[in-house]
Amino acid sequence: LGVKNVVQLKGNKRLWALVIVIVLAVVSTTLWLLQQSKSEKETVQYEQTRVKRGDILVGFDSDGSIEFSKVNLRFNVSGTISEILVTEGDKVEKGDPIAKLDSQDYQNQYQLALAKLQNAQEQKTKSLLEYELKIKNLENELQKLKDEYQEMETIPEAYPANEIKMKKAEIETKELEYQKLLKEYEMLKNQELSEYELQVKMARDNLENTILYAPVSGVVLGLSKKVGEQVTEKEDFATIHENNKVQATTDVIEYDISQIEVGQKVYVTVEALPDQKFVGRVSKINFLPTVASGLVNYTVEVDIDNPSPELKDGMTCVITFVRKEVQNCLIVPYEAVKMVNGKQVVLVVDENGQMSEREIKTGFTDGNSVEVLEGLKEGEIVAYPKRG
Repeated sequence: LGVKNVVQLKGNKRLWALVIVIVLAVVSTTLWLLQQSKSEKETVQYEQTRVKRGDILVGFDSDGSIEFSKVNLRFNVSGTISEILVTEGDKVEKGDPIAKLDSQDYQNQYQLALAKLQNAQEQKTKSLLEYELKIKNLENELQKLKDEYQEMETIPEAYPANEIKMKKAEIETKELEYQKLLKEYEMLKNQELSEYELQVKMARDNLENTILYAPVSGVVLGLSKKVGEQVTEKEDFATIHENNKVQATTDVIEYDISQIEVGQKVYVTVEALPDQKFVGRVSKINFLPTVASGLVNYTVEVDIDNPSPELKDGMTCVITFVRKEVQNCLIVPYEAVKMVNGKQVVLVVDENGQMSEREIKTGFTDGNSVEVLEGLKEGEIVAYPKRG
């Protein structure tokens, strides 16, 4: 019995020792973890930023160039330049004269065409008078024959039967002749002198076309000839940049072309004017591709809505095709928003520098900024851990 009690006592001491060791280990571990947690919190550094208003945009960029809308001017007739009324850089309005050709030959052609038309009109008038005289004479002859025939029918016994028949046949022949003459007269009367009138019109047009007018309002970009030089209707004489018609063009790779449609909003930034942003719309997407080094691209044209006088033809630019955009909204950095128990929260810094969590409601994001719909006001400060 004594031996048994001694063994039991030794077993209890071992058990208590084990329990004490375990408790000490748990306490030590807990204290270590708390210390580590405290240390980690003390070493976390935060960024602070104010809630502000701005724009959030999702889209993609494509390099391009500025292209002025140019109108090339040509004379519609050939000739020698007699006068140039503008110089490069001049502003012109639609309808302003640009240059003139020596018009003497065209003036002579116009006068000749007029003379031919007048002669044809006089000849027509003369022919009509001759027809009218023939018709009048034939009417008199026909009336005389009818009177004679009526007298024969009144007293047929006084005339041979054959003579009466011949008189009737003569009347019928004259009536056919009369109808034929009337028809010819009406045809002549209604005959248009279209050939001569067309010649006059063509000659007048040629004469008028010796003066070149501006078809649009804009700025003269270039002149290809000087006074005294020859020019043909196949040569460009002047180039005008149409007012407020500025475009940007870019080649878009085939993988992105499906994201573009006519009318789509774009932003255009020019390397030479970094502080300006221009708004535009897609005006044309070429159906035929261009292939270079195995890459398939499609040329896209953009009309710029708010062109600046500082824009120059050929400037390099970046075109941002807008897929979705929210303007003038409250925004915070994407990193400032975190999920806590299924809710979106941010750390708000009060006037004493203390941070506290606040639930918010967000909207659109581009992965860098987040639209805040509810829970924050413009100017408030939010904090978020600095990136490592």
